[in-house]
Amino acid sequence: NPANDVLTIDRNYTSAIIYDVFGKVVLTTDYQNTINVASLSNGVYFIHINTNNAITVKKITIAK
Repeated sequence: NPANDVLTIDRNYTSAIIYDVFGKVVLTTDYQNTINVASLSNGVYFIHINTNNAITVKKITIAK
């Protein structure tokens, strides 16, 4: 499902980094239940979710 202004992550993590399709870092955050993505333009992004044991990469879509 596309996100519009808020992205919710339902797991414990230490930090998250969002990259655009060109690999540029557009947002970084420490642990939060919700991440404000209102400043991002519509499009596809990749979020790297860092835990103590691994990094999970997910594709997200921003659609406002």
